[in-house]
Amino acid sequence: MNRIYHSFYLAGYGGWIMPRLLRRVTARSEIHRAWLLGFLGFFEESGVRFSPANPCPPI
Repeated sequence: MNRIYHSFYLAGYGGWIMPRLLRRVTARSEIHRAWLLGFLGFFEESGVRFSPANPCPPI
């Protein structure tokens, strides 16, 4: 199942917009949460969580 969640996360992170019908079918599920986290740009690196509110520092 983790591979499926990861695939949906990467699809969201890549900018894929889930069709409305599919979003309604998957509402409040782990698949929808994985897609939404990717779509909004949330990720974790070395135990530190980054998001739009806590962006990655510039290199």
